Amino acid sequence: MKTFFKGIFYATSLVCFNRLLIHLDMAKNWVSVVLLFFIVGVGFLASNRTIGKMFGCGFTAMFALLPIDIIIPLVETTKVIEKWFNIYGNGFFGTVLAVIASYIIVKRGVMNKFVIWRRDKMEEYDVFNKKLKIKLLIYALVTAISFAYLVLSESAGVSVVIFSLLQTVMLFFIVPDKKRLLWCIPLFVMCLNSFISLNTIWRIPNFIICIVIYALMFTPLDIKNVTLRFLVEAAERLIAPITTLTKPFEWIYDMTEGKKGYVKRGAIALGISLVSVGILSAVLSSADMVFSHSVGNILEHFSDIFAIEAIWKIIIGAMVGIYLFGIVYNAYVEYDVEPRDVKIKGDVFIISCVMLSVLAVYTFFVIIQFRYLFAGSQLPYGLNVTKYARKGFFELLALTGVNIAAILIVTKITEHTEGKAALFIKTINMYLCAVTVVLLASSFYRMWLYNETDGLTRLRFLVFGFLAFELIGLVITFFYIVKPRFNIVMVYGAIALCYYLVLNLVPMDSIIAKNQVDRYLKGERDELSYVFTLSADAASEMKRAYDKSEDKEFKDAVLDWVKLKTGNSDNADWRSCNISEYIANSVYHNM
Repeated sequence: MKTFFKGIFYATSLVCFNRLLIHLDMAKNWVSVVLLFFIVGVGFLASNRTIGKMFGCGFTAMFALLPIDIIIPLVETTKVIEKWFNIYGNGFFGTVLAVIASYIIVKRGVMNKFVIWRRDKMEEYDVFNKKLKIKLLIYALVTAISFAYLVLSESAGVSVVIFSLLQTVMLFFIVPDKKRLLWCIPLFVMCLNSFISLNTIWRIPNFIICIVIYALMFTPLDIKNVTLRFLVEAAERLIAPITTLTKPFEWIYDMTEGKKGYVKRGAIALGISLVSVGILSAVLSSADMVFSHSVGNILEHFSDIFAIEAIWKIIIGAMVGIYLFGIVYNAYVEYDVEPRDVKIKGDVFIISCVMLSVLAVYTFFVIIQFRYLFAGSQLPYGLNVTKYARKGFFELLALTGVNIAAILIVTKITEHTEGKAALFIKTINMYLCAVTVVLLASSFYRMWLYNETDGLTRLRFLVFGFLAFELIGLVITFFYIVKPRFNIVMVYGAIALCYYLVLNLVPMDSIIAKNQVDRYLKGERDELSYVFTLSADAASEMKRAYDKSEDKEFKDAVLDWVKLKTGNSDNADWRSCNISEYIANSVYHNM
């Protein structure tokens, strides 16, 4: 029976995420769709202990989705239906990958080895007293309502920030460890993006990362613990709420014990009252036209409230509320974790030979970089400098990642080596790290030449930021090679999170537009076609081009673009308040 209900919840989650992607206009972002469907699929399928239960859950979800896919075309517009099936088309690949990954996880008994939510029933009643249960139920209810009203509102802006602050306040009163609330800072920064920018590319990644941060909020983290156990625990806490989906309803059922008679009588009274009001309103409406119009207005108002869009928001909000309830619920559960210290020893002789051969090739490559790329010597074989420098950026960037992984692996499998062999391995690793810095510099220089030729784009902007943060990671890697007494993966994760938070705060589209417009005004570009693909964050920079251009066709195109991006409407809904939208509207009115 649990497998059946889990399958129903799995299907409901897919439908809700489908609708959420439509609401955020992310139907064409296939990477986000595949990733989201993969994560949800693994969460539900891998949480089963046997292959039979896993497929039972999957087939239940599939058959539960069939009637929904039949009903949707009857109540939705053609445009929504197209997005709906487009998301399912891309999501199918994510689901297939989730089935494969879950099959491997369940087949190998990974969950049986690592699952840590072993609950003692007596302990639950000791920890979750009535007062705490009421607090958690209120948290789930308020989260569901506020998410539906604040986050899922049309063009949500400042309301997302308010939702983040509301979550922080509620968590302050219910979390067992207040220090964990520091994790609310990155949550707030990501929510702030909806208020300061109209660039929507971060919306789905922000949603996914926020869920991960909720899991990390209650995961024991110790930077001195060099094992990767925290990754397993974080994954477990992401999956654990699926096992508590019915917990709020069980608590409500237990709390209403002895009051079921009142509930039953209340339901009967409500049903009879609704029928009586309906019949009486119909009779009085036929007798009085003013009353009839008043009733019609009231019914129209209720139809707007309970429109199909509103119902979807309520369902999605409820799912989010129940899931976050499960996250907080598991923060109170005592875990019985047996530390596992898996020691892997590598053959120092083999590792040294392989590393030396690799470093010999890298040394030759570094010499060429310093001679021809950085120093600008005459190129052989008739090569052109620009063509030579611009080629190979992504290959070098990929190699920097491979090198860092190799350094970490070699350091880990030789951590118990002592004496001269240990010193030799450290020297090799430090040399490889230095080579990686050169590769990074070469990648940066090549990307700089790309930028000098064609100007900034979103991808190039992201790459420049990534290279800067990767350099920080390499500096830390030097310290790790010398003294591997801290969790380097945790540090890399912190650096990646900082990089991502910076991206949420930096007006990327505005910076890119400034670069492109500057080049356009200097005569280095003939058009601004790329800027027209950016968000309304670029409106101020486009106005500079609009003011200085004498091309009427171009000016009309800019005017139409700003109007399209802003909608040229003063939205009365306070929830959609957005700084970038306010600036763009001001720009439009001054053009």
